[in-house]
Amino acid sequence: MPKILVTRRTFPESAAALRASGAEVVIWEDSDAPSQADLIKAVADIDGLYAHITNQVNAEVMDAAPNLKVIAEFGVGYDNIEIAAANERGIAVCNTPGILSESTADEAFALLASMARRTHDLPAMVKRGEWGDFDPLGYLATDIHHKTLGIVGMGNIGSEMAKRAAGFNMNVLYFNRKKRNEEFGATYVDSLEEILERSDYVSLHNPLTPETTNMMSTDQFKLMKKSAILINTTRGPVVDQDALYEALKSGEIAGAALDVTVPEPIPADHPLLTLDNCLIMPHVASATGDTRMKMAMMSVENVLAGVAGDWPPYCVNQAEIAGNARIKN
Repeated sequence: MPKILVTRRTFPESAAALRASGAEVVIWEDSDAPSQADLIKAVADIDGLYAHITNQVNAEVMDAAPNLKVIAEFGVGYDNIEIAAANERGIAVCNTPGILSESTADEAFALLASMARRTHDLPAMVKRGEWGDFDPLGYLATDIHHKTLGIVGMGNIGSEMAKRAAGFNMNVLYFNRKKRNEEFGATYVDSLEEILERSDYVSLHNPLTPETTNMMSTDQFKLMKKSAILINTTRGPVVDQDALYEALKSGEIAGAALDVTVPEPIPADHPLLTLDNCLIMPHVASATGDTRMKMAMMSVENVLAGVAGDWPPYCVNQAEIAGNARIKN
């Protein structure tokens, strides 16, 4: 009987589907994610790992699990998994592609709109009793329509962001590793620098890689318009937060909205939280009931296939491990 470890609580439906397979299922029910030491202990006799972004699944974890066949990541990004180590050991790595693209784009555009129209700070002013008499020059916000949105990373989520921008009559530019068909009226530009110089809003949707770590830092903020707003719903390390703080405080850029930070959770005394022109959400871009349920069931499909010896439907490294996979069918 295969054994599966789920590293965070899950929906009753997905837990039931796992147990209905006949596998032994262990679900980490603590309020906090397992520490690295706890994770290493917990994987000793498992065949499948249903993992989350808070788990650092490195070579040490994999070596502690000699029977491990499959790592099913709950999410589309899997930078928390040491993919080279998995390839060397023939362990299948899976994710949940596509299913969260629309929800993530919904939140990214909501963050853009909140910063543009100041719904992030003006309601607090009203609650404090600071709503004064009508002032034609008071409480000024920024238009969204006919402004320029720069999308960095035109994958599934970036494409969905472009759709939403088109509905607001925005001029959409995008920068991507490869030029795509001109979708939704978006125009390709061949450099990040041009995107930053021309955009009123910059929305980040590129993956986290060594090359994109701190991709947005002091030099990049200097290229942006002083009226520009940065949106990040991809991964925290893409943005140099110290440089962002200085850019926001000095007026180098007008504002920023982040769904992701370094670390997560961000400490309550972090300097960014002192700024009225910075909005931070607790990494919830995919956090709708419908989307998270679909992600959970895709993760179930992946891990059950892997422990049964079959290729998971959403395997990201099948080609790399085909010759030495622990999956046999």
